[in-house]
This record gives sequence, structure tokens and C-alpha cells, in this order.
Amino acid sequence: MKLGASSLAGASSGSSRLVKGCPCYREFGDEKVCLNNDDVLPIISISVDPSFFAESQSPEELLKFKSSRKNMCYLLVFLDETDDKVYCVSQGQRIRINKCDVKSSDVLDALQFVTSTEQSSDGVVCSDCLYKYLIMNTEVFADRLSETERGEIIAAYVKNLAVKMAMDLEEIVEEAVLDEGVDPIELVENHIEDLMKQRSEWASRIDDMKKEGASEGLIELMEHYKLLARLETVFLFQVITLSQAPDQVVSLGILKFMVEVAGRVVSLNNEIREKSHKVMETGGVPNQVQQLFEIHSNKRRRTEHRFSNLLRALSQIRT
Repeated sequence: MKLGASSLAGASSGSSRLVKGCPCYREFGDEKVCLNNDDVLPIISISVDPSFFAESQSPEELLKFKSSRKNMCYLLVFLDETDDKVYCVSQGQRIRINKCDVKSSDVLDALQFVTSTEQSSDGVVCSDCLYKYLIMNTEVFADRLSETERGEIIAAYVKNLAVKMAMDLEEIVEEAVLDEGVDPIELVENHIEDLMKQRSEWASRIDDMKKEGASEGLIELMEHYKLLARLETVFLFQVITLSQAPDQVVSLGILKFMVEVAGRVVSLNNEIREKSHKVMETGGVPNQVQQLFEIHSNKRRRTEHRFSNLLRALSQIRT
């Protein structure tokens, strides 16, 4: 399920938000339940547009919209940044997991952490995504979640996001993959082949530019793009290795290596952005090379955000 800015509706005070989705919402087959306050309550869920409540600036103001039915769920939570608490809109209750209040700041962090492709067709934030973030990165389950369990959650997230990244760059629609039964790992392998071709293309163009006496800044920028393709290749090879890991102990070892690679990818993206401005300002970039920059800069921007999210996830693994 997918997540994005459309899932938020800021109240006029600027100190509260409404989020479509709830970390306490669960589906078990056809059964829908609420796990708030560590209870298991069968519910009936309906999707309500958050703009309907957008003028409410406090939990007290939301009480007038509280459902008269205990089993009714609007799939909406209210983030009160004044007291750093989260409230259920349909029941007017504070959201609690494992006997701990869920913090609005943690949910906001989760919205930044989960990629913008994690939102359902009706705009509801993936409740599982919110829940997994809370147990992985906050104190909610700090006393219960082992390092191996944490690694298992992160490994699943990394594999899922890497496949989506490959699908995005290969311009493959997720529904087509599901309908045609394509192995997601094959998509990663195909993208690795494309990256290797990119490296060869950059190497050839760099040799040409050196022979033509191109500026040092231009050569360095091209070398950065070639290195970026190499690092992304290494990372995706590790994704494939991760998918074949025999157990979570091996997975943890692979994930710890991936922390360094993802960090280098994020840093290199920052360097490319800075150096690109300088090179373009000086001018003198041949048209063919400029077109190559435009193509690959678009691809780089499409992966940069996802690698940042991957790094945040991987950083939760203790090295």
C-alpha cells in the first residue's frame, strides 16, 4: 500500500495533522480489527476524506465527530503536535501500542521514512508500514524486538523497495508484473544489466572528452556518474544475495555491508548535484554530453529519494 503527501491534511493551526491510515488497523483475511490499547476489537472501516475534519485544531474539537458505534473506524488519526500524541478520530481515544502512547513526531517521521509509493488507491497510508516503522525505530517495542527481528523487518523493506525502484526505472507497471507472474528479482537483474551498460557508456564518453581536452570539472562530473552506476550495481547485487540468504543471521551481515554502500550512493548524489551546477555555469559542455547528463540526471533524481529512505532503514542495523 502506498503513502504520500496527499494522505495529510494540515489543520489551520499548523500544530496538528490528520493522517489517512492508522498503525492499529489490521486485516486478517476478511476480518478487520483495531489493536488500540493492546485490545483486539472487530471493526467496520470506512474511508473518510480528512478535509471534512481539517478545521479541527485539537482532540477536543474532534470529539463532536466521534462515532456512536464502538466498532466504527474512519481510518483517520489526528496528530497533536502540541502534546506529541496521536488520537483516533472515530473513537476520540489516544493511540497506544504495547502500553505506550504513540508519538505524533514518530508518525511524522514514519511518513518521511516510508517511500511515496506506499499508498493505497483510496489514499490511505499503509497501516502495516506505520506499525512496522514504530516497532522498528521507536521505543514502542524497544524491550521486545530483537536485533534479528529488526533485521528481518528491514530486509523485507529493502527487498521490496529495491524491486519497486527497478520497476520504476524500467517503466514497468506493478499490475503488469502481478498479472504476468514476473519474478521481481528478474527485474532487479535486468536493471543491473542496464547499469553495467551505463558504466561502459560513461567510460567511453570520458575517454573521448579527455582526448578533446575537456575541463577537469566536466571529467570529474562524468566520473561521478560512472561511479554512481557502479555503486548502484553493487547495491542491487546485494539485494539479490539478500533474497537468497539462508537465514536471518546471514541477512544481517549483508544488510550491514549495504549500509556503507547506500551511504556512499546518497553522498555521491549530493556531490553530483553540487558539481552539476558548477559545470553548467561555466558552459562549454558538448551537446551530446549535455543530453547524456539530462537523461541520467532524471534517473538519478528518481532513485535519490528512495536510496535516502533505504539508508534510513539500514541505519537501524547496529554495525
